[in-house]
Amino acid sequence: LGGLDLYISRRVDRNDDQGWSTPVNLGPAVNSAAADVGPDYVEDEAGSTVLYFTSNRPAPAGFGAADIYVSRLGADGSFGSPVLVRELSSPSGDARPAIRTDGLELLLHSNRPAPPLSCPADSPTPSGGQDLWVSTRATVAETWSCPTNLGSVVNSASNDLQAALSDDAEELLFSSNRPGGFGSDDIWTSKREKGP
Repeated sequence: LGGLDLYISRRVDRNDDQGWSTPVNLGPAVNSAAADVGPDYVEDEAGSTVLYFTSNRPAPAGFGAADIYVSRLGADGSFGSPVLVRELSSPSGDARPAIRTDGLELLLHSNRPAPPLSCPADSPTPSGGQDLWVSTRATVAETWSCPTNLGSVVNSASNDLQAALSDDAEELLFSSNRPGGFGSDDIWTSKREKGP
């Protein structure tokens, strides 16, 4: 439909590595003339299948840079019209949502210069370039919390982006061009410490 589009491929058996169907464009209900990229979806605890993705649709649909959108799978098996997730988006670039399997935690990367004024004052400040941010909610019916920068334990002065969570949400994988890699974007990992 112009720019980059989202496609879907399905399989009947999750254990069949060769069983993916031919990718099908999600069509004009989801895609736009802008770039629609970076999908992640979850079958949440309320029984809904929800697709999150990044799009740089111009205002008034979004803020004009990369923003986070959500689309829900309908009873007919197709995804509905995307809605801007305002609490996760900003005038800066906010991209590549990675959602925990229960739908209660979401990571994204952003070049936003600081947490919004509505965020807690003790939120970590950005480290430079693209940083990883996290947002949570108590139930899937609630709005997302103000995104919080993951801080200097995870983020660096380089670009840290494209987060992915393991199924048990204990391991974070992401891309970074920080020193100590092979000179370009490398895959890095951070293990979450279990609480008491």
